[in-house]
Amino acid sequence: MDQKVMELLANIYQSQTEMRSELKELRSEVNVLKTDQETIAQNVAKIITVVEHDVAQKIGAIFDFREIQISHNQKIGQALERIEAKVEVLQLETSNLKRIK
Repeated sequence: MDQKVMELLANIYQSQTEMRSELKELRSEVNVLKTDQETIAQNVAKIITVVEHDVAQKIGAIFDFREIQISHNQKIGQALERIEAKVEVLQLETSNLKRIK
């Protein structure tokens, strides 16, 4: 009976040793995962910063372009009004010349 108890105790000890070894490996892997997670979080934060900066610049450029386009459209509108006025004057002059002939 002592022999069987000794074998059981030896098996229990071996199982404990294996479990401790596996636990050490798991702890190591968890530490690696934590480090990787922190690295990923830092990289994501950098990407977000870059994207926000890039988007802000693009929105600013679009706004600037819009302002320039509005100014350009106003100039074209004013030029068209002057041309329309000149065409009306020329139409009146042409109709007067036709009556005279």
